[in-house]
Amino acid sequence: MSFADNLARVFVVITFLTYGEAQIIGGIVPNLIAFGLFLGSIGYFAITGKMAEMFGLKKKT
Repeated sequence: MSFADNLARVFVVITFLTYGEAQIIGGIVPNLIAFGLFLGSIGYFAITGKMAEMFGLKKKT
């Protein structure tokens, strides 16, 4: 391997370490927030709707 190959590999590693963090913050965190809201909405409707009546959490009127 030549010096240019090694320099290119170092450049790729440095670039990945620099901009790879932005992908984690911009990709994983919003997806986790959306997933949490999705699960929360399922839980809300499960507790307040027909499913709550099925499991005896809410009395039928």
